Parts: sequence; C-alpha cells; structure tokens
Amino acid sequence: MSPGGHLLTTTAACAISAALTGSFPFTAAIAVGGFLIDVDHALDYVLVERQRDLRPAAFLRYYMERRPRRTVLLLHSYELFAILIALAWWLQAPLLWGYLLGGFLHLGLDLRFNGEATPRSIGAFYSFAYRLAHRFDARALLGDGIPAIPRTFWATFFAEFSTAGRSRRAREPLPPPT
Repeated sequence: MSPGGHLLTTTAACAISAALTGSFPFTAAIAVGGFLIDVDHALDYVLVERQRDLRPAAFLRYYMERRPRRTVLLLHSYELFAILIALAWWLQAPLLWGYLLGGFLHLGLDLRFNGEATPRSIGAFYSFAYRLAHRFDARALLGDGIPAIPRTFWATFFAEFSTAGRSRRAREPLPPPT
C-alpha cells in the first residue's frame, strides 16, 4: 500500500481508538504501529543501501521505482510480531497492544495491496527468515518489474499500483527531485 494509504487508514484507526478509549497514549501507539512502522524503510535506505539523499521525494522515488538492492525491513516481519505478542501478553502492556493493532492494520494492508504489484509470494515476503534465506536480495524477493509512477510527489505518495505493476492513475515517471 502507498504511504498515503497507510496514513489515511492509520488516521481513521486512531480516530476510532480516541473515540472508543479516550486514551491518547494507546491511540499514539496505534499510530506508531500503523504508520511509523515504515521507519525501517528509512533505515534500510540509509544503512543498507547507503543512500544519502534524504529529501522525501528522492526517498519515495527510490522505493517506488524498486531500486533497492537489499530489503531487510526488520519491523515488517511475522517473527518480530510473534515476539511482541508474547511480550504484550506476558507484560500485560496496553501500549504494546496498541502498537500491535496498528502494525496488524499496516501488514494486513501491505499483504492485500502490495501483492498485486509483486510477482512473488507476498505472504512469504513478510517473514524475516524468508528474506534472510534469500539474502535480502530485493530482485529475488520482489521481482524486477518497475511500475510507472505519477509525476508529482503527492500523487506518488497516495498512488496505488495494479497487478501489472502499472500505476492506475499515471503512466509517466516521477521527475528528479528539485
């Protein structure tokens, strides 16, 4: 799912949480799990891919054009979620449950929407062990098709991509960031 899609769905989940629980900390934990879980993309971008252009448009374009060579994504893994579930249950930690709720929303949407643009098994992709077995090789894990993406940052931020790996809304590449 696009970053904008995650932002909108997480905002909706947070609004529901705030209305039902009245708990700002619990609602913030949902926001962290639902949207800020993608910080692992930024960590991969800087630490694994050694990219130094930190402008949001350059970062977004790098991922949307499927340029990463390695895909570690530590926070996007079933194994981490299993550990966190055990911890949340053992510690009876409401904030950790909030994070997990947001994270389940995020991963569920990723599984549903990213699978349409990925020729490999999207279900297996979210296993850290599976990615490790493939040595985090992005091409082996995700294929090498490059979708056309919208021309502007915001259109790309909210873009959805079809099964054929083509943008539903635009067919032109994103221009270089200014």
